[in-house]
Amino acid sequence: MAETTQVLLVSGSGGAGRTTVAAATGLAASRRGQRTLVFSFDSSRDLRGAFGLVAPVLPEARGLPVRVDDRLHLQELDVTSELKRRWSEGRGEVAALLGGGLEGVTAEEVALAPGVEVLLALLLLGEHSRARTYDLIVIDAGDAPRFVGGADAVGWYARRSRAPEQSARRARPSRVDPDVLHSVSDKLTDVGALLRDPTVTRVRWVTAHDHRTEQGLRRACSAFGLQGLALDGIILNRLSLVGEDAALARHPVVENLQHLVGSIPVTGIALQGRDIVGEEALEAFATLLYRGEDPARLGSTPPSVGVGKQAVDVYRLELQLPFARKEEVSLSRREAELVIQVGALRRNVLLPRMVAPLATAGASLEGDRLVVEFKKERV
Repeated sequence: MAETTQVLLVSGSGGAGRTTVAAATGLAASRRGQRTLVFSFDSSRDLRGAFGLVAPVLPEARGLPVRVDDRLHLQELDVTSELKRRWSEGRGEVAALLGGGLEGVTAEEVALAPGVEVLLALLLLGEHSRARTYDLIVIDAGDAPRFVGGADAVGWYARRSRAPEQSARRARPSRVDPDVLHSVSDKLTDVGALLRDPTVTRVRWVTAHDHRTEQGLRRACSAFGLQGLALDGIILNRLSLVGEDAALARHPVVENLQHLVGSIPVTGIALQGRDIVGEEALEAFATLLYRGEDPARLGSTPPSVGVGKQAVDVYRLELQLPFARKEEVSLSRREAELVIQVGALRRNVLLPRMVAPLATAGASLEGDRLVVEFKKERV
């Protein structure tokens, strides 16, 4: 049993080779002796196909971890199967989060709702983390900020649903067990904290080169910072070779991105001449990616978000917002929640109990760091 399960989110847009990177990373980590799970919740990805495996025919086997070898398992979320497990005829965890009045709704109908796969993936991640079966979980996460922000969004809904003033407004009695609602919302809060803990979770961004690469990197870094995610590496995949520079370390695009992000390592990978399918091809690709280094850890970043005490009844929240401009940032406050908007990006920050009663005293953008101060109002 692992002492602490590490989590690696492989993020990036479709078509950049994200699933291949996740598969190769998980395989390479398992070869180094780490008990590894590679997990995907995006139905458009083919994680099994990357390993050359055939999807199960029997419905009861869908969505369960698949053994590749003693140290490596794969899991592709099957929304319908997972919902059935958690639905319990409208009395289970997902039904509790969706609220009352669902007596005539089936799990199959709920599976069609947008965002359900993110909720189920978060709950599954929480289960794996508590079980500590794996040393490392590599998640083919797609839009990592959306995934991490999903815990906040559902948690906010659950808090509002269980608030006394909300309960009093219900038009009809609910069958939802309040203990189930409290339990599942607490689980999501724990998962959200785990994903924002840089000692546990890191994100690795995969992109292909085109005219929007630099713009996409700037936006991704701002989104990761806003969500409190620790970015540990950037993989610039499918590059065209320049001259004889097979190592790609001096490729002008790699150098440009490296200058942009500073100490976060940027790895360039040449466009491969064949499809990367099966363990042998994935191992060769992992060699290009990591060159013998530990695939679970490329680089490290300091905590991206934190609340610190400055004096009696004076606290400060600091949030890294690389590439953000002052005019893009706006804040609003609603009781214990601070809403931070950076351009089109948004995050609701639930303030700790010792900070929630305090007033927002001011905010400033200091370099790439947003600083918000909270103080007790003088009577």
